[in-house]
Amino acid sequence: MDPKTNLLRAVAYAGPEYVPWAGEGVLRLVDHVGRKPPRSGQDAWGVTWAPLPASYKAGGDEPAESYPVAPAAASAAALLDRSFPQVGPTLFAGLAEGIDRAATLVVGQHGAGLYDRFAQLLGMPVALTALAREEEASAAMIARLAEYHIAIATGYLAAGAEAGWLADDYAGDAGPFFSPRTWRRLFLPHLARIIAVYRRAGAMVFFHTCGRAEVFIADLLDAGVTVFNLQSEVCDLAGLKARFGRRIAFYGGIPGALMLRGTAKQVMAAARAAMWRLGREGGLILAPDQPLAYPPENEAALEAAVRRYGRYPLAEIGSER
Repeated sequence: MDPKTNLLRAVAYAGPEYVPWAGEGVLRLVDHVGRKPPRSGQDAWGVTWAPLPASYKAGGDEPAESYPVAPAAASAAALLDRSFPQVGPTLFAGLAEGIDRAATLVVGQHGAGLYDRFAQLLGMPVALTALAREEEASAAMIARLAEYHIAIATGYLAAGAEAGWLADDYAGDAGPFFSPRTWRRLFLPHLARIIAVYRRAGAMVFFHTCGRAEVFIADLLDAGVTVFNLQSEVCDLAGLKARFGRRIAFYGGIPGALMLRGTAKQVMAAARAAMWRLGREGGLILAPDQPLAYPPENEAALEAAVRRYGRYPLAEIGSER
């Protein structure tokens, strides 16, 4: 079985031969023009950015180079008068050129999600206040942001993408930024419209969110998310697996902090544990939770764990292969 077929079967719980992992090279994340913010200065949305410190080491799949330092507006109402970046075919030209489509799953990465973009445009404190005090204007702005993402999804599919990667952070380590009721009212219906563009085309949807995000997962599954990339240090992935069973699939399972600072032996043990807890029957693409630049010996240990312990049927931890 070729690696791409194996990955697709793993996500679908359809009899994969082994646990797929990020380092195989099956997933190819591609970016439309303008997806990433500038290293410094103002972006097309009117948000000002500054370079990240040199100590931050990003991975190749998400080479973050900057962070927002000044918002585009002071209120949700003021945002409604602003124009958005235009979406057209030139943003997606040549995205799939040179990619072996038979061996590679082409995944179109979206920029900041509905809440993340709203928070960038206003600054997080103002954005959270606006959701409560300017609900009508906030709702109108979120709807406009959804139309932008729908256009991006449509462009990716036309350019040959087989999946979309959406990202939106709704929680920190201590829990959600806002109530699930607010999220369901203001964000979820529009997020479902974006996801539906991919699902109607038979394409998968990967979804990344940080923090203690368990409360949002059931609704995201119902909306059509295929694979979740969650923060395993704070999010109970094993509990989600127990709750949703074969309805849920994961990309990740290895804490980024462990990959950065742990030993190769610790990474190998964590990888084996993640495969057993989250991928016993499929439903797992083993990877670090975050796309950072990790020590080569730890990346090698993750691969070694898959090659030693990741062939189905998996051996229970404590048994010998």
